[in-house]
Amino acid sequence: MKIEVMFHCGNAPKMERVINLTIALSKKDIDAVKTHVREDFTWRIVGENHIVKLDQLTQTLMTKPQILELRVENALSHGKGAMCEGVITFDNGLTYVFCNIVQFVNTASDALIKEAHTYFIKA
Repeated sequence: MKIEVMFHCGNAPKMERVINLTIALSKKDIDAVKTHVREDFTWRIVGENHIVKLDQLTQTLMTKPQILELRVENALSHGKGAMCEGVITFDNGLTYVFCNIVQFVNTASDALIKEAHTYFIKA
């Protein structure tokens, strides 16, 4: 998978964490996901009718198409929240813009992510 991070300031740990979580989810790398989230982490794809818990994540990701390219174009963090957005291209040829929004357990720079929700819009 080709990964491009267009936005990187190097001194915002939470922004780095949301970008790294997005990359881990895109790679379907559950071990990497676990380094960024709490045990009670939940993920929701906006528009789908269910919330995925951490123990269901592997099964859920395996049902998703493979990502050929991930481009992170923007990222922000403030307080207990962070987001990153960009473009993904799947192996079926479809391209989507995305926005991954996360909430941390607290405002500490090393806080873990407790929940995320992701928007996908066909480009």
